[in-house]
Amino acid sequence: MRRKLVKIWMPLFMTAILLAGCQKAPETANDDEILRAKGSSDDAVEAILNEEEGIDADGAKEKENSKSGEAVSAVLGTDGNRMRIEAEIPAVPEELSTLAMQMDSRLDGKALRDFLDPQGEVKDYTEQLLAEEEAERQRVAEIDEKLGEGSSIVEIPGVGDGSCLALTDGNRKAVLWGKTGGSYMDVSLKEKCLAAAKDAAQELDVKEENEGDASFSLQDAKALLMQKLSVLGVEDIYLSEAYFYETDGLIFYELQFAPVVDGIPIACCFGYQEASRVYPNGYAWVSAEGVAEISLWNCLMEQVSAAEKERILSFDKVQKLLETYLKDGSLQCVEDVPFSTAELVYGVELKDGKLELSPMWSVHMDLGEYVEYAGQTGSSDPVWNIYMDAVTGELVEVQ
Repeated sequence: MRRKLVKIWMPLFMTAILLAGCQKAPETANDDEILRAKGSSDDAVEAILNEEEGIDADGAKEKENSKSGEAVSAVLGTDGNRMRIEAEIPAVPEELSTLAMQMDSRLDGKALRDFLDPQGEVKDYTEQLLAEEEAERQRVAEIDEKLGEGSSIVEIPGVGDGSCLALTDGNRKAVLWGKTGGSYMDVSLKEKCLAAAKDAAQELDVKEENEGDASFSLQDAKALLMQKLSVLGVEDIYLSEAYFYETDGLIFYELQFAPVVDGIPIACCFGYQEASRVYPNGYAWVSAEGVAEISLWNCLMEQVSAAEKERILSFDKVQKLLETYLKDGSLQCVEDVPFSTAELVYGVELKDGKLELSPMWSVHMDLGEYVEYAGQTGSSDPVWNIYMDAVTGELVEVQ
């Protein structure tokens, strides 16, 4: 499915201004090392968790009836607090570990040179880049001072070591930031893409691999991008948004994505971001002629530890928990817009200088459909994005 739209372009920097937009998850209770939503539904939640362990209310063994890999169409809740799920549920592993990740110590000058893939003589321009960044910071600071306001630059948190290495062949540029982030630009190709980007974009359905143009599809663009990213150790990516442009014979895609770790995508951030949080994500322009631009934030990581594997809640149990949270008021939803995506992801939390990846169920509406609904009704109160701990069933975050 495609939707035509005119995009507003904003430059992407390694520092950015971020706004908070997430609701606090419900208060929790801790009994017998099981975290769950605190409220009148404690017994119901505990019963569902026990069922997940394979034991029904009578103590008998119960066979799991998971809908993993199937389509789900369901309306949950009662009266004026209901949610509608219309989603394909992917097959998921029975068990997963919580992982600890840190900056990728394997990344060095050779890896960056391979990422650059130079077509001419290579020059180290690290000092020049840092000087330009400092000059820009100073310029913004002077503007802030004249306006009598505090600093308008908010640093994006991460786990890097603060290092920077930048190489160029005169046209292509490649940068490593802190061994967790980086960027790439083919200047001449990006200029071509910028000319095409003046026209309206077509928003693509990222679930459809053949979206875009038959001669160079969305899947082709992703494969070309992965060839580039694999040089830096990225094993796979999850596309969260994709836009298609075609002007005067030039075809290119704007892609937004998150890393995939052991086959599980890292949770994408939708809408506003909280400045203190870490959101591993990437952005790229890819054409049939090659990759024009890549920006990576906290995407380049290596695993340092894995906790003992724990059993993952089936989506049957997730639905029962959602029903419980709707009944006790922990979730306030409407059924006018369906929750069209349900998937297992890794949630990210910054702890002791490392990124902790914990398995979560993500259930959300299409953001465009939610925004349209909010505009028509004048209400932005209903929940449209839910993160649930995939082991404990706790509501971690709702938007």
